[in-house]
Amino acid sequence: MRLRVLFALIITVFIITACNLGGTPDQGEEPIDNGDAENAGQPEVTILSPENGDSFTVNEQILVSVGATDSIGITRVQLFANGSLVKTVSSEFANGEVSYEGVLDFTPRTEGDYTLRVIAFRNAISSPPADLSVSVATEQIAVTERSNSTGSSTGNSTGSSTGSTGNPVPSIPNDGLCRVLTLVGLNMRTQPTTTRDNVITTFQANTLLVVVARLANNSWWKVSSGSTVGWVSGNPQFVSLSGNCNVVSVENVVLITPTPFPTNTPLPTNTPQPTNTPVPGVPDIVVPSIAIDEEIEIPTGETEVTVEVTITVKNNGTEETGQFDVILKVEGDGIPDEVYDVATIGTLDPGSIITLTQEVTFTAIGEYDIQVDADPNDDVEESGEFNNRADTTIEVVNE
Repeated sequence: MRLRVLFALIITVFIITACNLGGTPDQGEEPIDNGDAENAGQPEVTILSPENGDSFTVNEQILVSVGATDSIGITRVQLFANGSLVKTVSSEFANGEVSYEGVLDFTPRTEGDYTLRVIAFRNAISSPPADLSVSVATEQIAVTERSNSTGSSTGNSTGSSTGSTGNPVPSIPNDGLCRVLTLVGLNMRTQPTTTRDNVITTFQANTLLVVVARLANNSWWKVSSGSTVGWVSGNPQFVSLSGNCNVVSVENVVLITPTPFPTNTPLPTNTPQPTNTPVPGVPDIVVPSIAIDEEIEIPTGETEVTVEVTITVKNNGTEETGQFDVILKVEGDGIPDEVYDVATIGTLDPGSIITLTQEVTFTAIGEYDIQVDADPNDDVEESGEFNNRADTTIEVVNE
């Protein structure tokens, strides 16, 4: 009897143990944490120069050298000054660049403190912003501050500055000679076209090249590098001009595509050659900046606030513009759009800049989009109509 009871107990324990071993889920794997999945593949960007706290002067060009990386490819980089978009530089390559180095330029028109922000993009995917602060003052004050910080008086708006990596921004001679500064890695080509395999070499960003000729619409510039001469794109997202480029001769290029000839067929003896026929230039109106505070307060006890917007308009082309209008539009949620006729410009010479002001009144708190359109009626025939508009976003709050 005891043996039967003992045997039954052993069987029961075995069954219970087997159930416990087979019935409990495996706890060896931890749940996958997807907290970082949203940021996977996000581009990264770093400002290489200038340094935080550097001082500049009004109307002095600030060259912001940046480096960006992405697992797929950086397609564009944007520079903002106090919240306003002031420069966009795009990659020359359709799929972007895994490792990107470029230069974005900004010219402040008023003194004060500026927050410069750089954001890199892979198509619509943006990087975390990289920020730095600079001060802009009158020329004497800025030169003094820079002298104290560097140990020697520079005062040269085109002085060389270097970042932690990459090509340093070169010093641009003040001799009036037309030059292009590459803002991105840029191909030099045998002919001014991308429709064929004609790349001679590829320049790094921050490469300074002397211009020897151009196309009539400034879409391509013929440059020299040592003993090598070739063409680079004139897209302002790829290059920045310096010196007097209006006097550069126009080259009328005939693009010749090699044609295969049947066997034993003699080649033609008279081959047409390119000629240097002067062709009139064209204007190009751009809006480099809109200056307005990012946050505006309606004073306590008041129902509205009026602020002044400062607008910069420039002719980037090689011919005067003729007459055109400049308008400012204010858009806000639930509020009718308001359009201001800022000015009618009689004409703007090549390379000239005009600064306009417009008072804008806000009667309700909320977020507003400020848009500026130069030549909204397309009265001026330009080399490009895509860059006549600029916009920025501001917020109106109660004090």
